[in-house]
Amino acid sequence: MKSSPTLKLETPFDHLTALLCDRFEVPFGLVSVVDKDLAVFRSELGLGERSLPREVSVSSILVSMGSGAHLVIEDAALHPVLKNHPMVAGTPFIRSFAGATISNGEGRPIGAVGVMDVQPRGPLTAVEIAVLQGVAQVAGSMIDQAAAQRARLEQVELLTLAEQIAGIGHFRLDAATGQVSWSDEVYRIHGLEPGSIDPSLQCAIGTYAPGDAEIVTGLVTRALATGEGYEARLRIIRPDGEERVTRAKARCERDEAGKVTALFGVFQDITESVRAHDAVVASETRYRLLADRTSDIIVTYGVDGRVRYISPSIETVTGLSPSELLGRPVTDLILAEDVPAIAERLLQMIKAPAGEPTTGFRYRGASGLGETRWFEARTSLVRNEQGRVVEFQDVVRDITETKALEDQLIAARDVAEAAARTKSEFLANMSHELRTPLTSVIGFSGLLRGSDKLPAAERTYADRIATASEALLSVINDILDYSKLEAEAVDLEPQPFDPRRMAQGAAAIVDDLCRTKGLTLLVEVSDDLSPALMGDEGRLRQVTLNFLSNAVKFTGTGTVTLRVSNAAGRLRVAVTDSGIGIAPDKIATLFERFTQADASTTRVYGGTGLGLAISHRLIEMMGGVIGADSQPGEGSTFWFEVPLCIAGSAAAAPVPVVSSLPSGVRILIADDAPANRELVMAIMAGFEVDLDTVQDGAEAVEAARSGGYDLILMDVHMPVMDGLDATRAIRAMGGAVARTPIVALTANVQPEHVERCREAGMDAHVGKPIQVADLFEAIAGVLTRANDQPDRKAVA
Repeated sequence: MKSSPTLKLETPFDHLTALLCDRFEVPFGLVSVVDKDLAVFRSELGLGERSLPREVSVSSILVSMGSGAHLVIEDAALHPVLKNHPMVAGTPFIRSFAGATISNGEGRPIGAVGVMDVQPRGPLTAVEIAVLQGVAQVAGSMIDQAAAQRARLEQVELLTLAEQIAGIGHFRLDAATGQVSWSDEVYRIHGLEPGSIDPSLQCAIGTYAPGDAEIVTGLVTRALATGEGYEARLRIIRPDGEERVTRAKARCERDEAGKVTALFGVFQDITESVRAHDAVVASETRYRLLADRTSDIIVTYGVDGRVRYISPSIETVTGLSPSELLGRPVTDLILAEDVPAIAERLLQMIKAPAGEPTTGFRYRGASGLGETRWFEARTSLVRNEQGRVVEFQDVVRDITETKALEDQLIAARDVAEAAARTKSEFLANMSHELRTPLTSVIGFSGLLRGSDKLPAAERTYADRIATASEALLSVINDILDYSKLEAEAVDLEPQPFDPRRMAQGAAAIVDDLCRTKGLTLLVEVSDDLSPALMGDEGRLRQVTLNFLSNAVKFTGTGTVTLRVSNAAGRLRVAVTDSGIGIAPDKIATLFERFTQADASTTRVYGGTGLGLAISHRLIEMMGGVIGADSQPGEGSTFWFEVPLCIAGSAAAAPVPVVSSLPSGVRILIADDAPANRELVMAIMAGFEVDLDTVQDGAEAVEAARSGGYDLILMDVHMPVMDGLDATRAIRAMGGAVARTPIVALTANVQPEHVERCREAGMDAHVGKPIQVADLFEAIAGVLTRANDQPDRKAVA
């Protein structure tokens, strides 16, 4: 007898294979199952393989032979097919094989049992064949049992997984022993590790909260006595003290005699769903309470537009109760004229992406007394899981009083804006009406003063006229400046500038007046002051000049000193005089509008009292401070300090004043005032220029069309056609005429008016009264720019 190789017995199939090898005294044996393209060995002895391809497997031959078949091969080396089998032609060089078909419980062949030897063997006896087939039957039963056990395990796993996902466990109570069995999920619901205790009925009942333990005892007792199940929601207490709400459903199990043998059921932790439900109920209660008590109207309606809910506050507005409005179209609450706009708005909201914020809208509705009232609604859309709108929710507020107040405010605003426009127009007209005659007064007095043939007495008269007209112009400028400051229409224009040049330029303006009065004018600029600062040089010069003008005005004899310095990182400008001085209690009011230290100074020295107020506002806009130090009879010092910002380099020096015009220039003058035309002609009389004059815009257009002028001086306010329309007409002609330089001459010097001149197509702007230097500079500038353009004709 050959001893079979040692086999490590791990499974029942291993024992079966070992028994088979011992019975037939062979070294090799197997139990295999044919699965798809493989013959899988459930057990094997001596082969060293776990599977073989189906096409080379002897097991597949047996399966193909059907249930109850057996196969004996005495010498595989002589078999026409198996002689080429890898285990016959190669290691372990098997020669003989005997096997039988394994069938499952349904009688279907699924595999084979077999024994093998390396020596040829004779045929099997009937007993040996019966043994093989008996072992095959045992193997089939074992395979069926293993499959059933796997199915049961899968079911248990699925049940456990389902319990974990659903939070539902199952339990069973044996009626005879009182022993309780819990699934893993029941343990977890109780806050215990699965299997950590072996619960009895009393142990299970002991986990319930006081009061609920008696309830569950009664339910179980009744079920075991009557065979009727139960369903209950009860509280349990976990070992850590946490209370959980559970729901149990139980049914009874009976024997053949109808006696109750067990109680089984499911057990679920519903704590979170109870809390969520309670929160929803509480929230809905609060919502209902809020909706019922709020003064706002809360209304919900479907896509059909019919009211589903409306708060009681609707009765205050319409006189109708909520029950009377339920089911009615929501449009019954809206004025018919406003319905189309609201419908369109709702349609746009529906088309908008979900989550896009919405804004309120206003509409009119009728009150219970027939009065039309204004409402504001904020609409929320309720969408289903597919994103479709299924409901609208409106929060509506009665804004009738608010709307009336808004209308009043709008009306008041319109009145204020109209008043502001009227004020602006008044100032513009006042400026124009005053500047227009001043143009002649200042212009002709200037010409008189420049004449060498004027006698001494007449020169004095001309000086008085010039001084008075300049004072009047200063008053006009102060009023306009303060008006712009009050309207916050003044913008600062910071540019690099040289503070020394700024100070010297301001001093140069009052230098002649100082010499006339016999005053000494000194300018002192600190050496440590940067030559390049950043700021609005024009406005700084304006404030400095105001200080200097006041100092000269109120100083009869002595000295006026302008000091510019660096004061702890700030630009300090101070003007000191030896004049009449100011009482200390009056200094605080100096920088208020229309205020001077003494009312008599207005009569004696003139002025509006606006200059220092304007200076104060400008310095504040720059982030600086302004002040004065004085004593009566000891002179005064007016000063300001502004943040000192160092610039990269100062602005270029001013362009030298132009005092002449190119000879042969053809100029057209358009002005409705004969005196103004005569003044311009007198100013240019000393130069070789060709002047033509017209008295309105229409004549200017016709003259420009046929004249071939190098330059047009265009007044803005003229009859028939004003200067702006005339300029537009000339620019529309095309060709060289349309490119003729046009300089505006206007008494309106407001920035917005200057901008309108630019927009109309004018190249430059000269304000009235005309300053000769400004006029010549403007003319020279536009002629230079015209000559720089190749498509414009050169000026001789």
